[in-house]
Amino acid sequence: MCIASGTCYGRMENSSKEDYKIQSFDLETQKLLKTALKDPGSVDLEKVSSVIVDQSLKDQIFSREAGRICHTIVQAEAKQSNGNVFRRNLLNRLQLEFKAREETRKRSTQEWVCLVSFICNIFDYLKVNNMPMVALVPPVYDCLFRLAQSDSLKNEEEVDCLVLQLHRIGDQLEKMNTPLMDELFNLLRDGFLLQEDLSSMGRLLLLEILEFRAGGWTLSDTAQKYYYSEVTD
Repeated sequence: MCIASGTCYGRMENSSKEDYKIQSFDLETQKLLKTALKDPGSVDLEKVSSVIVDQSLKDQIFSREAGRICHTIVQAEAKQSNGNVFRRNLLNRLQLEFKAREETRKRSTQEWVCLVSFICNIFDYLKVNNMPMVALVPPVYDCLFRLAQSDSLKNEEEVDCLVLQLHRIGDQLEKMNTPLMDELFNLLRDGFLLQEDLSSMGRLLLLEILEFRAGGWTLSDTAQKYYYSEVTD
């Protein structure tokens, strides 16, 4: 479902499994990533993780795709050598970026929403025994709570990011910690009802996500048509 400009909610997996969006890299880096996807033991996996994180922080499209690439490399490394070098380096770098999140937000809204998208994308794709990584639950919630503060709700780019992540991983995240999700949606409800400086699009996005969760993380056909027509009118 598309609500805000250029934003489609739901998992974006229509492309073929091997069709990774790495065209924005130079040819040498494309070769490095393609090799890591198939033969991770033959490349510097710390460099690979840095390349992926660096690109994710400046390219919003890639930040939404990166989790799938990381998942494939993790799986390939585990199958090849039962190793976890890539995952360890990736999570270490992610931890550093997470600690600096407020500075990142002050420096660049675009970089900040890319960081949130990337962290949530990693949460979505990197599983342990087919379950989300417990260690990622607190930082994901922290990012979403930051996006739910009044100064962020005034910024359509941040609201759009928040709603996109909740569409993508809200159901999974709620199962990991329901009280925190309740608290987050109390904030969003208060923002929708009480905050007077929201844009009309920001208010529409909040109303849609409130209804989305109330409906069990889904929207009726009638609601989908309503929100879609509101944006396209």
